Amino acid sequence: MKRHIVIFLLVLSNFVSAQLFINEYSAANFDSYQDNYGEYEDWIEIYNSSAVAIDLNGYYLTDKVSNPTKWQIPNSFIVPPNNVVVIFCSGRDEVVGTSAHTNFKITQTKGNEVVMISDPSQVLLDSVTIRPNIKTHSRGRETDGNSIWSVFVTPTPGASNTGALLEYAPTPVFSIPPGYYTGSAQVAITCSDPTATIHYTLDGTRPDNNSPIYTVPITFTQTTVLKAITYSSNSNVPPSFIEYNTYFVDDNHTIPILSISGDEVLDLLDGGWGSTSMEPEGTIEWFDKDGNILDKGMGEFNKHGNDSWAYAQRGFDYVMRDQFGYNYALKDKLFMTKDRDKFQRVIVKAAANDNYPFSYGSSGAHIRDAYICHLSQLADLRLDERSTTSCILYLDGVYWGVYEMREKTDDHDFTDYYYDQDKNNIQYLKTWGGTWTEYGAPNAQPDWDNFVDFVDNNPMTVPANYNIAKSQYNTGSLIDYFLLNAYVVCADWLNWNTGWWRGLDPNGDKKKWRYTLWDMDNTFGHGTNYTGIPTTGVNADPCDPSSLNDPGGQGHVPIWNEMLTNEDFFNDYLNRWQDLATTDLSCANMISVLDSMVAVIDPEMPRQIATWGGTYNEWQSNVQDVRDFILARCSTMNNGFIPCYPDLSGPFNVTIEIVGIGEVEMSDNLIINETNTPQVYSRFGGVEIPFEVKSGTFQYWEVLPSGTYLYDPIIDTLAIELQGDVTVRAIFIPPTPTRDIVYTVEPPGTNTSIDINGINVNVFPTTINYTLGDTVKLEPQIDPLWGFSSWETDSVVMMPLPTNPTDSFYVNHHDTVVLRIYELPTIEAFISGNDSVCANSEENAEVRISFSGVPPFTFMYSHNGENKGPFTTTLNPYVIQTKFAGIYELVSFSDADEIGGVSGQALVTIFQPPIADFHLTSSDTLTILNPSSEFIDDSYGNIVWWEWNFGDNSINQFNQNVYHTYDASPSIYTVSLFVSDDNNCKDTTYRNILIKDEHWIYIPNSFSPDGDLINDNFCISFNGIRSESFNFTVYDRFSNVVYSTSDLSDLDCDNGWNGNYQETENPLLMNTYIYEVNYKDFEGWIYQDFGTIFLIR
Repeated sequence: MKRHIVIFLLVLSNFVSAQLFINEYSAANFDSYQDNYGEYEDWIEIYNSSAVAIDLNGYYLTDKVSNPTKWQIPNSFIVPPNNVVVIFCSGRDEVVGTSAHTNFKITQTKGNEVVMISDPSQVLLDSVTIRPNIKTHSRGRETDGNSIWSVFVTPTPGASNTGALLEYAPTPVFSIPPGYYTGSAQVAITCSDPTATIHYTLDGTRPDNNSPIYTVPITFTQTTVLKAITYSSNSNVPPSFIEYNTYFVDDNHTIPILSISGDEVLDLLDGGWGSTSMEPEGTIEWFDKDGNILDKGMGEFNKHGNDSWAYAQRGFDYVMRDQFGYNYALKDKLFMTKDRDKFQRVIVKAAANDNYPFSYGSSGAHIRDAYICHLSQLADLRLDERSTTSCILYLDGVYWGVYEMREKTDDHDFTDYYYDQDKNNIQYLKTWGGTWTEYGAPNAQPDWDNFVDFVDNNPMTVPANYNIAKSQYNTGSLIDYFLLNAYVVCADWLNWNTGWWRGLDPNGDKKKWRYTLWDMDNTFGHGTNYTGIPTTGVNADPCDPSSLNDPGGQGHVPIWNEMLTNEDFFNDYLNRWQDLATTDLSCANMISVLDSMVAVIDPEMPRQIATWGGTYNEWQSNVQDVRDFILARCSTMNNGFIPCYPDLSGPFNVTIEIVGIGEVEMSDNLIINETNTPQVYSRFGGVEIPFEVKSGTFQYWEVLPSGTYLYDPIIDTLAIELQGDVTVRAIFIPPTPTRDIVYTVEPPGTNTSIDINGINVNVFPTTINYTLGDTVKLEPQIDPLWGFSSWETDSVVMMPLPTNPTDSFYVNHHDTVVLRIYELPTIEAFISGNDSVCANSEENAEVRISFSGVPPFTFMYSHNGENKGPFTTTLNPYVIQTKFAGIYELVSFSDADEIGGVSGQALVTIFQPPIADFHLTSSDTLTILNPSSEFIDDSYGNIVWWEWNFGDNSINQFNQNVYHTYDASPSIYTVSLFVSDDNNCKDTTYRNILIKDEHWIYIPNSFSPDGDLINDNFCISFNGIRSESFNFTVYDRFSNVVYSTSDLSDLDCDNGWNGNYQETENPLLMNTYIYEVNYKDFEGWIYQDFGTIFLIR
């Protein structure tokens, strides 16, 4: 009887469970239904259709089909009979009283989530695919437990389902995509319901049934945001989702574009201080620089910035709201420094307090904060920075200027994505004038205060105290935070713009307090000194932060000063500075990063300036101010450490050398190995510099000069305090590499063994370890009923061929060697050949196949593993003509009667021909004055033969590089170079050589008109001179003209000047005379020259 009762109860239990339904759900609960924490979380409603209460203790809920047991209800949670309960999908993972929270959330716009409920034995009871709702709506069964699912514009969580509507009206469809258009853009709007009415807007506002009705295609001649909505003729069908696109007409940009729009977004960004509490809803569209849409969505905007909110060009925060039903995140790899490609929250800034032209009397560079955060990321500082991408903003279709898309760090999405610390497991404090808890109330501030008290009251000179502090506090983050702010001379931190946090999830990362970068605008000598630092100039001391007492009252400076008393911390601090000063924070790198970022926005700044004011030259001057500050600051920062800390000396050069193969880390992540040795760094004396072997077979250290430092040479760590320039050598023993070779026989199960280097192995698989480079000889001992097919390997090369039974290889990889055998047939086909041809040859290579048996023969062969055929032939042997290199093997063979075996292998080698090429040492154009040149062979390949033909009927030459002289007359010659390589592959190339006419003139410097018929007349020789441009004049030493002519023939050597005074024909006295000549050459170039003529009598 008891047994029957147990069976009845089990059946009853399963029957009751089967009466549980997912009755209603909402992932659009933006502001309509609060949980027990006052939050608007996703929710699921479970309906019990039975007449008895059901305890959900042990039941499973999930949002993933692949993980049906994702959340098990941990304790009693009762669903009353014929009633419902609500379970919040908040991620809190708890059941407290009548409130239940899953360990997951629902995302309605992903399109891949399914809510499932299963009983404790994992039997699925119900499931529903999540579909998007419009904000505050829900989806549920038409009535409790009904099979029809409906839309509820007024959700009914915790109550019976009433007011069900049909599916939303079809979303409008636009005929062309958003993006760039030239001249105009015409859009037609359609929807799948021909009886519906489409309403639209062109000003970025949300369309409704009072908006214009669409009737004909709309043409835009300027940039416009088009939005449209569908209203059904059936009152039981709710209005559609909104479709929206931005069309940029004659607006093109060189950086990405963000188009935002909404009913009150303009009021937020243009509404003065009275708009700061507004959080308008609206849409965003994200385009690349070429105008291609990358993603879009709907969410809410809110104020970003404080002082900068006084400027006309303002920033804002944007939150993509999955609850609105359009998108859950902006999906794009927004930032070059991050792999993250989904962002629910972003900051959009117009450079804030470095804005140009609005900040501090038009002194902004429009770059400072983005630059410093980007620089910090590239340097891999131990901070959380707002990643940056420059973009153009459009508001309701109107150009709004040059902005920065920034990653939001003070956000649980950020900590969850990068560090697996969700919003329920972080403590996040922020100071801006006052201090508040962003996450982790009420414990975050008391926990921080307790830590500050510990540091204040327990000397950090005591190692135990310091270790306790380090277990809770990221001292590396503190060092980087203070170093960077001191370096850039930040005047707006500690009491302003300071954020620090830690994670509490033991399975996550970053469980120690660490710092974030926040609004680094008041830097590099710019802006108001809100923190009261001693100086904002380039000569600020690196130790200035220590003098600041405690701005903000949160203990950061007292902690800093106390940490400096610890020797390990002080060493880390100084070594970290010099690591950075010689790498990422060096002058050269900082200027390079700055210039690269300025170059991105430079093409866009003229329109920014035309829209908001200022001048391009003033902005460029402001950017130059930043450069000048950086260049000066690099040296003053480094030089300031010794005055700050008098126990320091130097700086000295530290040279690190690696001998052998190994890797050493110096101070903080400076890696030196055999590929980059030696490395030279600058370091202070008075600071202990650590070295640690990271890999390799270490032997010993060598520190030079010898005898100066005390150290243990054979321990793999080293620490020295510099007394001058030093060389540190790490000596490594080269490793003896080995490789594993696995041997096997396929197919298995035969009496086959392998002699491996003379040792017979008959158990397979067998693994043997060899020294790299060993030679292995193989000889198969094959079962008599089987034949050898081939050796097969992954990496090692069998020699001479894998088709040779007795073979060998060099051990150079881990590998598996397979002996492939086949069952012997009665007939056989054999493939053979070892042919080679040149790729550019007209001849083919040949592969021969011979057959035994009765024709016709049918066969398949493979070329480099790719099967070809089948082919049928009566030819024996059969010859394959081919131009394709590789290994040819038979795959199958049969004759007229039976299937036969295959064996052999053919290798075809296709030699790549040489490439003939050459150049002249001068150029392809020579002149009649110098018609000679050396011809240099530039041919590619292993060439053994050269033959030159110069196209002028001269004898061919056969050296690699040759010299040739052409006739001194204008002409064109075709030079050919024929080459042949060691495989007798050939190539020829041609080049036309121009012998160009060239003008010249020869003017003698003396003549003797003494009647002896030798050199009596002054004449010139020439070529290529335009006679109509010629003028030749001779002057005496008093500048009097004694001879002049414009007739070129007067001075040719058939005529010439006789040395007489031109006007009187009286002989000139023996003396030195000056000539001036002017002429044009045959190409029209003008020449003028002066010289002397010595007249001898």
